[in-house]
Amino acid sequence: MARTGLHDRVIELVKEHFPEKARIADLAAGQGAFSVRLRDLGHDITAIDGFSDGWKVPDIELKIQNFDSEFAGEIVADHNKFDAVVAIEIIEHLENPFRFARECAKLLKPGGVLFLTSPNVESVYSRIIFFYTGRLNSFGAYETVRPAHITPIFKWKLDMLLDEAGLETVREEFDEEIFGPDANFKVRLSLTLAKLIAPFVKGSKGGNGRIVVAKLK
Repeated sequence: MARTGLHDRVIELVKEHFPEKARIADLAAGQGAFSVRLRDLGHDITAIDGFSDGWKVPDIELKIQNFDSEFAGEIVADHNKFDAVVAIEIIEHLENPFRFARECAKLLKPGGVLFLTSPNVESVYSRIIFFYTGRLNSFGAYETVRPAHITPIFKWKLDMLLDEAGLETVREEFDEEIFGPDANFKVRLSLTLAKLIAPFVKGSKGGNGRIVVAKLK
């Protein structure tokens, strides 16, 4: 259910940081697609989600946790923390992203790595959408029905919550803004306008989605 190409890019980043076997927690594991890819790379995977309804990988154990709670203590003790935590498209679903970042940090070994993604609500395309709808991109009327997107993550908020959790951003990049062949006229027009306006606006104006790699200090 992630954006096209997102899993591929995060896998590339995991390979860069962990070319050999690592202990990795896959948060919001969903149906299990990304957990399988991590396992196939030889990593020791702990898959965690808030629900088990959609889980499709019976040979990988799925742990159930409420990510709006202090969940880290239920998963790990000091002697078996993780080399990495992957949190793909989950933080925008949560009531308290600051607490979530702190819990991710608790799961990590010293120097451990967090791979985190979220819709980039500051993209120029998102700003245009907000201008004429009053809603940010990825936070439309049908996208904000629980347990869907309820907390937009701005650059300033992300920097603050990572810093307060003791995490330091070492890489930040964005998905490319593209539209498929079935995109309607408004989408095509908005993306075209976004490309024209982009040189004249400030802020974190990258593509549709943000990908961050952060290390525990």
